[in-house]
Amino acid sequence: MALFEASQLSVSFGGIKAVNEVSFAIEPGEVFSIIGPNGAGKTTIFNLISHFYPLEAGEMHFEGEDISGIPTHRVAELGIARTFQNTELFEHETVLNNMLIGRHVHRSTNLAAELLHLPSVRAQELAFRDRIEQVIDLLDLQRYREQRIGSLPYGVRKMVEIARALCLDPKLLLLDEPSSGLNPEETEDVAFWIEDIVEDLGITVAMVEHDMNLVATVSSRVMALADGAVLATGSAAEIQNHPEVQRAYLGD
Repeated sequence: MALFEASQLSVSFGGIKAVNEVSFAIEPGEVFSIIGPNGAGKTTIFNLISHFYPLEAGEMHFEGEDISGIPTHRVAELGIARTFQNTELFEHETVLNNMLIGRHVHRSTNLAAELLHLPSVRAQELAFRDRIEQVIDLLDLQRYREQRIGSLPYGVRKMVEIARALCLDPKLLLLDEPSSGLNPEETEDVAFWIEDIVEDLGITVAMVEHDMNLVATVSSRVMALADGAVLATGSAAEIQNHPEVQRAYLGD
């Protein structure tokens, strides 16, 4: 059974179909990449999955459950986390505090217990910190743990946002242009970390990306979009050599 399935997804803005009857499935343990020219509808699909935009038509299923109409906050609780094209972090907080915020969906204590700082609260805090340390080690963020986000270089911020998403312990991680704004060396690091996220943590990844070298390196399958519709789905090599995809990128 597919981890995530989308069937005939559609949404319009100002009468223009941003996503037009798009269907696809993401299998457990794969890296599923979505590519296409600017305005193709790639990030809009992520916004539909995240429930930032309401569906106009179609259905979405996660682990066999229909999630088409669930409240936005339920998406993270079910095990879907995401990053953004432009980092959405708390600039005046430390790396560690930003990652702690990522654990909030797993909080099991109530306000009264936290005000009294009961043993259950302390145990939960230790468990949260232990998980965060694992993510810090995975993404090699040790030297930045106590630094404020606003003082960090852009490439490190991108990794902190991925780290915060991982702190949710997602089953499906949505990466929206993880290489955007990065230099070639940083992009190569992203490729290694994506492979570690899948192989070491067992997390399935869906990625929107423009860098075809990164796509070709990490992707199990690739879906190409243009004008809100699916052109083709296949391996990175198949998509790069597909005539309709080449036409969408290069013109006639």
